[in-house]
Amino acid sequence: MKTKILLLMVIGIIFSCSNDDRNESQIIDMRINHFQNTGIAVGPVLTLLVQEGNNIGTDSWTKFYTNIEGFAYESGKIYNLSVNVEPIENPPADGSSLKYTLVEVVSTQEVDNETLFDIDLKINGENFITNDSGLKLLNQINIDCNNICNELETTIQNQDFVIGTFKRISNDEIQLMELE
Repeated sequence: MKTKILLLMVIGIIFSCSNDDRNESQIIDMRINHFQNTGIAVGPVLTLLVQEGNNIGTDSWTKFYTNIEGFAYESGKIYNLSVNVEPIENPPADGSSLKYTLVEVVSTQEVDNETLFDIDLKINGENFITNDSGLKLLNQINIDCNNICNELETTIQNQDFVIGTFKRISNDEIQLMELE
């Protein structure tokens, strides 16, 4: 009998002390890649590429569709951050259910301009290249199409999925090196 009472008391304590992590904020470590990629939210957007937790330091990056309050992203740098994540009560239907706020920039690492990286230029027929005022990625990042401008135009017109390999020229300009 004593064992049953003790067991019930332990179970009661465990349940009364347990926290529902979904309802409380938490501090997480996050790594931000040196370039942005494209994605489709309500419409086409530029996304940060992030790693969290055990993925930090791996080759696995996730597209991040929201912002981090207090964080000013600059291309060409890999950031290690400490971020507060808290649930949003009644989030908008097209928005995140979590709010991310910068706690600290733990470190930054400059990435050499010759470092190559891939960006999705077209996903499921959604084209991310604009040419209203020169060739750009979603009217935000200038694209130097190098010597493959005609190939880029043809590939974008004829394929539903296009990936470009780039190198960075400056914070707001990238150079296309090849297409996949």
